[in-house]
Amino acid sequence: MNLCSQRGLKAAWLLAITLYGAPLGAQAAPWSDSLTSASLPEVSVLGGRWQTGAKPSVQLPARPMGWSASELMRSGIDLRQTGPTGSAWISLDGLPSNHTWIQWEGMALSAADLGVMDLQLLPSAGLSMQRSADGLRLSSDSIGSLSLESSTLGNAGLNLWIPGKTADFGLSARRGLNRYRYRDYLGDRYWRTGGGTERLEFRSSLRSSIGQIKQSTHFYAVWLKQGLPESANVPRRLGAVQQDLRATVIQRQEWNSQRWEWSSTQHVVLANQTYDYPLLGGIHDSNGVQTIGIRVQTGYRRSGHRLRSSLDVDRLMAEGPNKSPASVLRLQLMLRGEGMASPMLRYSWGLSQLRQGDELGTLLPFAELQHKGLGQKASWNVKLHRHQRFPTLNDLFWSPGGNPELRPELGWESRAKASHRMGSMEAYAGILRDAIFWIPTGSIWMPRNVESLRRIGINLTSTLQNGPWQSHIAAQWVYSINNFGLRMPYVAPFTLNIPLRYRRKEWELEVFNRFRSATPTAWSSSRDTWIGPQFQLDAILRWQGAKSSVEFALTNATNQPIYLQLGYPLPGRQFSVTWHCPLASITQ
Repeated sequence: MNLCSQRGLKAAWLLAITLYGAPLGAQAAPWSDSLTSASLPEVSVLGGRWQTGAKPSVQLPARPMGWSASELMRSGIDLRQTGPTGSAWISLDGLPSNHTWIQWEGMALSAADLGVMDLQLLPSAGLSMQRSADGLRLSSDSIGSLSLESSTLGNAGLNLWIPGKTADFGLSARRGLNRYRYRDYLGDRYWRTGGGTERLEFRSSLRSSIGQIKQSTHFYAVWLKQGLPESANVPRRLGAVQQDLRATVIQRQEWNSQRWEWSSTQHVVLANQTYDYPLLGGIHDSNGVQTIGIRVQTGYRRSGHRLRSSLDVDRLMAEGPNKSPASVLRLQLMLRGEGMASPMLRYSWGLSQLRQGDELGTLLPFAELQHKGLGQKASWNVKLHRHQRFPTLNDLFWSPGGNPELRPELGWESRAKASHRMGSMEAYAGILRDAIFWIPTGSIWMPRNVESLRRIGINLTSTLQNGPWQSHIAAQWVYSINNFGLRMPYVAPFTLNIPLRYRRKEWELEVFNRFRSATPTAWSSSRDTWIGPQFQLDAILRWQGAKSSVEFALTNATNQPIYLQLGYPLPGRQFSVTWHCPLASITQ
């Protein structure tokens, strides 16, 4: 069974017990010495996560066929994906991926049942990434465009974005067969089947003002139908089909004066999922999730200093055949200050506290110093913060197995970064206590606070330029282990990315070399559970005309076997072409 289907689905849970012995959405016990993890964490918000004002280090544009695995991995992200344009999950800097913060239009995006989200259910807007656990931000382009893309996998997509003075509109649609050759566990070659996807998305933003009060409304809805192909390590058979429908509305009112600022933000998230699997006589299930919340923020600034406060109130709800209607109220209160201690030294500090249901969280402090030198001189910043994550609705209310006695996870993280015109180096260290894992109790799996995670890591980047040539080297090393000395599953200990770019008149050539060291896939001391080293070479040729551009991309040019998840081979050599037209040029 494909591990992609991770929602609160009773039938999927029963099937997981039959095939793996663990419920979906569960994480294997830390002392497990075999591949028993049925967990595929997705992307979510971590309560109490502090965000800095640092500029994103990576900008990834929206693409007609969705988030590109190659682009994300070239950015140093640990990514899990079972098929092209299908479900994808990421993690940053050695933490479980449910500790990765993602926001759109200033609000965190998450799933109330798992606390984690599939990348393909996010808006197809541009992605801004900071190389820290503060994570990812989605932002819409300010330039209108129309893009078309097609690939040799039998996939095609369209992305349309029309920004305006008071309203923006976007439409994205794609369909793919995701058909390619692969070798199964017996060494036989087959065509990959059952991995087809269909996706349709609409998003918009409306802006207006009444006097000094500015108003904005942001909306996106996405429908995703995807085949979940079976593992190549089992006999060849048809996999499951999963459909997701997700809609998000964010409404904001803002008022600013010379010294005071105020805003109120309301958001509603509605999601529904159906799951159909032909095995065991046919399994058909569904799950519904809703989130309603409000955020009130106030601020005061004077003489280069700023003080802000915010209160978030969210009601999380989920319902499905494997749990009665579940609901929990979550509150977060934050106080933050920032300013200039000197012309080149900025400070930030903060306090935050969470409450979920009757459980009051721990006080979460935050402190940061940023120094920026003049001209080409070096700059640096240091940061220390405490973070916390409460159990999800599945952790608390799954039936059978939910554990209402779970304690929230609590961790510390420290970071130091130095930058120069030639590059930067960032070092970090952290510990996460009371981590939540699903472990077996007889035939029933239950989530428990059984684990601590410790991690240290270094991120190095360097940019070199000589005339029309440019290279950006990025290397990441991370050591993330539990208190038994076992490495964090699906966290690559070392990655190296060396993109090389050459420009001449209307033409641009980019060559990407990416290396990813052998990576564990379970809490295990056995190397049998590791994915071997991965090397991939991609090449992109772009032509920029007066009114449009064309991009020719060769992915996995050396036709290497690529696995981002054990048992799920990705395509070998593939070719795609993308046509992009700024809408402003049409009227010129």
